[in-house]
Amino acid sequence: MKKHLFIFGVCIFLGMLAAPAHAVDNPYYLSGNIGASLFSNLTLNSPTTQIQQGIVQTNASYAVESAVGRDFDGFRVEVEAGLQQNKTSQIGAINVVSVLLNGYYDFNDPDELSPYVTAGIGYAGVTAVDYVSSSVLGYQVGAGVLIPITNIAAFDIRYRYFGTGTCNFTDNTADFKLAGSSILLGLKFRMR
Repeated sequence: MKKHLFIFGVCIFLGMLAAPAHAVDNPYYLSGNIGASLFSNLTLNSPTTQIQQGIVQTNASYAVESAVGRDFDGFRVEVEAGLQQNKTSQIGAINVVSVLLNGYYDFNDPDELSPYVTAGIGYAGVTAVDYVSSSVLGYQVGAGVLIPITNIAAFDIRYRYFGTGTCNFTDNTADFKLAGSSILLGLKFRMR
């Protein structure tokens, strides 16, 4: 299932690369990003006493996102679907499937080099085969820059900090909060 979600995200991203030219005055857009994700090491706590039980070390892996949104003269609102993965030697791969409502503030006109800040909140499904299966609150904050390529497309470079609420092991022996950083590259296209 996770492999299929990753392939789906890559197909959406590649499909956006081949998007036809669109009218400039439409406020709606599509975007896609891909990059590296690194979660902080997981501090495992007892669910009842919150006493630390151990640490799970994580290794960097990938993040894929796609979104549909709307521009409001300097502000943007979008719905984003994402998949992040990190690997551990103790519990295998940790996967996060998220759906977030994001807001953006763009410092310049879309036709110019435009730095931005962003924040979002929504759903995060956190899984590690045989160990973790949690549906929790997810959130993100970040910053980036849009670099115009044409009058309908822009290159997107961004940093993002992502976190979740408390995730539980399936046998209720431990819980943890997930947090980490991503560096992402992508494209934003105005729609017709």
